[in-house]
Order: sequence, then C-alpha cells, then structure tokens
Amino acid sequence: MKTYCEFTFEAAHSVEPYSGLHGHTFIAKLTFGGPVDEVYNWPVNLYDVENYIDELKGSHGTGLDHTNLDLKQNEIGLASLENITIYIWRQVKERFPNLEEVELKRGMMGSTEGCIYRGEDLQNLAA
Repeated sequence: MKTYCEFTFEAAHSVEPYSGLHGHTFIAKLTFGGPVDEVYNWPVNLYDVENYIDELKGSHGTGLDHTNLDLKQNEIGLASLENITIYIWRQVKERFPNLEEVELKRGMMGSTEGCIYRGEDLQNLAA
C-alpha cells in the first residue's frame, strides 16, 4: 500500500547564469510506503503529514512558501528544481522514515517540468 500527499507553494529563485529572479507555483507530491497500520491500513497518517507540511511551508518567507529560495542557499544549495526536491526529501524523511519518493513540478498544466527523487546516492549515480 502506498499513500501520498500533494501540496503547493509559491516561491522565487534564480539559476545563474540561465535565469534571473523569477517565481513559480511548485507542486510537491510525497509518496509513502512500507508496513501498514493494523487498524487503518495506512503506511503513514496523512493528518500528521499535513501538519508537518504546514511547518515546512511556513508563512510568507519563514519556510518554502512565498520566499526567495536563493536566500536559503545554506539549507538548499543552489535553488535548482533538483536541489529543492532533495531539500524537501531530507526534511520530510527525517520526520517520516517511510517516505519513498518526492516529486516536484513547476509550470502550468500542459507545460510542466519536474523532478523525482527517491533518496538515491547522487555521487554514485554520476559514476
């Protein structure tokens, strides 16, 4: 059994030298698996996940939502789509160990870009 939760956040970033500061609506999908609860048959309580998402998003600059991600370079690294996905993975995985996948999309319907991260060791993938 797998369950998932999606959330959106608005944020600005730049990826020099390719783009100046601009913003996106980001859509994140968190997928959980593993052993299921004996009563509810869920691998994670989505109420707990949703409460954590509120913390992760923050409010107007304290988290991911309505912020300039470039200013969080110490936490995220360069604010590329891929690094933001890894950042979300690390934050959520620490709280919910049965996280299996983070998918992050940006752009408008029909013109979407995205990234999927499953916790791979990126150093080994490059070899």
